[in-house]
Amino acid sequence: MLQKTMLAWDPYIRYLEEAINKSKFNKRAESKPMATPKGAGESHLTSRVNHQRLAAGIMKYIAGELDLNYDYAYIGMLMHDAGHPFSAHEGEEIFNTIGRIYNTGYFHHNAKGVEVITSEDICGKAIDMIPGIENNPELKKQLEEEFYYFLDIVISHDGEATRSDMKKEATEYPSIKDAVFTKLRKSNSYNDYKFIAQTEEGKLAKVADVLAYLPTDIQDGFRLGIINHFDDDYLEIFGALFSKDDSLDREGNIRYAKEMLKQIKGQRMREVKDDMKEPENQSILVYANEIIDEASRKGLNVDALSQEEREKLNQIVDARIDELYRTRVFEDYTEEQMFRSDMSKLREFVSKMTSVSTDVVASITNKMEQFFIDDFVKNSKEKGRAEFSKRIEDIFYKLKKLNYNRIVQYTKWDYQREGQPEAAKELVEITAQSLIKSGVIRDKFYDRTIRRYVTDSKALSHMVIPKRNEEEYEGFKEQTGISIRGRTSLNRRFKESNPKKIHKYSLFKSAYQYVRKEGQSFARKFMNVYEAIPHTITQNVEFALKGKVDQEDFLVEYQNENNQKLRNRMIAEYGSLEEAEHRKQEFIDKLVEEQRNQMEEKMAIQLAIDYLSGMTDRSFNDLAIKTGYMTYEQVFEAKRDMRPSQSVIRNSQALEEDEKKAEQEVQQEKRGQEGPEL
Repeated sequence: MLQKTMLAWDPYIRYLEEAINKSKFNKRAESKPMATPKGAGESHLTSRVNHQRLAAGIMKYIAGELDLNYDYAYIGMLMHDAGHPFSAHEGEEIFNTIGRIYNTGYFHHNAKGVEVITSEDICGKAIDMIPGIENNPELKKQLEEEFYYFLDIVISHDGEATRSDMKKEATEYPSIKDAVFTKLRKSNSYNDYKFIAQTEEGKLAKVADVLAYLPTDIQDGFRLGIINHFDDDYLEIFGALFSKDDSLDREGNIRYAKEMLKQIKGQRMREVKDDMKEPENQSILVYANEIIDEASRKGLNVDALSQEEREKLNQIVDARIDELYRTRVFEDYTEEQMFRSDMSKLREFVSKMTSVSTDVVASITNKMEQFFIDDFVKNSKEKGRAEFSKRIEDIFYKLKKLNYNRIVQYTKWDYQREGQPEAAKELVEITAQSLIKSGVIRDKFYDRTIRRYVTDSKALSHMVIPKRNEEEYEGFKEQTGISIRGRTSLNRRFKESNPKKIHKYSLFKSAYQYVRKEGQSFARKFMNVYEAIPHTITQNVEFALKGKVDQEDFLVEYQNENNQKLRNRMIAEYGSLEEAEHRKQEFIDKLVEEQRNQMEEKMAIQLAIDYLSGMTDRSFNDLAIKTGYMTYEQVFEAKRDMRPSQSVIRNSQALEEDEKKAEQEVQQEKRGQEGPEL
């Protein structure tokens, strides 16, 4: 049976929601993308904050229907993507690559979300809003401890999970806090990030996440013109979903879906034409039909106009209005103004008649979403376990994979592959150097409170800094303006000579202030990086022995250069790569000790990644341009890069392998039911 989670937070949920709504990460999410950054004129694409709210709403509804704690579920899901960097999943891949090459660990947005939420102290801010809380220390302590229930939803949500991932059993931990911190360590240090939540409410997060982005990915695909109609693969899915007839084959499902779409479109067109049925609008409607016919003859897909096609249609409308105006003689001013009003209606009619497909897409995807939700709720109630019925589960994963292959992988801009990765690497490096030169890492390494939280004595022995003169730290802070309050004197000093320096120094100052606020979390990050080093080194050595990386991966030259350095060193020490392969563990152990003796650099890199990954697409691109690591043209003259995205391809391949495994299990089950052959 599904067991409801009862929390001391239950009467105080509204304070958490208020703290989240006012949070910095929530404000940044308004400008962060789902599948793709928005371009000019793409204001209706789904943003990260849109998605979070949609997913939270679905989570709340399902939890309520299953008699679970829907407020708890809602709040956890409202924060679930707090750790997403700029550039959607491409941003994750970029920082994951940089962290691995520098041996600082791995980047996964679900784990990063926990760090972002705790860094902003959402828990403390919500507690401070509760009337009289200062007089109830026991309640305050309980609320602080229970906040980890919300963080467990964040770190365990991972909507990219496969069917097998979702069916795993939760690992038991001594407490919910232990669960969150163990998952955080596994994700950052071991690249193990697909977790199962500790509560029944938390286990709904993966499904709610996917149910929120499946329909919006399709809608955004139409808005971008990546798809302009539902092909047979989509139609088969819709037919199988809505027909409820298991006996229908592929062709039968396609026919059913076509008829359904035809009915929806017919209904919407009737509604549109009802708005135009007044007698005085009949001639305008005739003109509108003629314009649409002309657009069709010129090759425009009037049933699903892309942004480019919409602009061409507007040109056809303009040309027709100009023609009508030239051939019209007006008796007086009033008649001319009435004609102008009619032409405005003509534009409106054409727009409505060619927007029917948008309404059809919204209608069918909304029906699809509700159908999935209804099946999930009904089956979960019957089984006492949160899951779809078998038939709908198959359709769910089939649609998920289809969206990857048809839409999501083609949503990227060319600068996401060619400009941002290199800019991110360079900005991470200069920011890390500034953190070292400013002395802020030194200050943290010798902070008694932070050192008390580093309980591993061997790790603590690596928390050392090479001896430097104090004047070096102060000189750097004075030179870069870190020690100057405000920006006026910094601007005055460098504005005329080197504007790029102003933006770099401003970055250094902001990153310095960011690290200064780190407390207990610094100790936790130190241990995560310390533990990650053996795993990233092992992975890098294996990549080096393997040879070149995938040419479609990020920072290919950077990775190949690192691989070559490792190969050259292995050959120098062991004579050949074959011998190095035999003595691989010896080589890895040596590198681990070397890298752990450079923990100042490792922490500087990790904190630079943390700081830069929190930026929005616009703020990062703006910084990269102003510091000279990207150009204005790269960003503002960018085009959609139609090459497949490696991150999406990997997810699609994982789903493909999982589906084959599921099919094999079905076949084995059938053979078992039929009995052994005689």
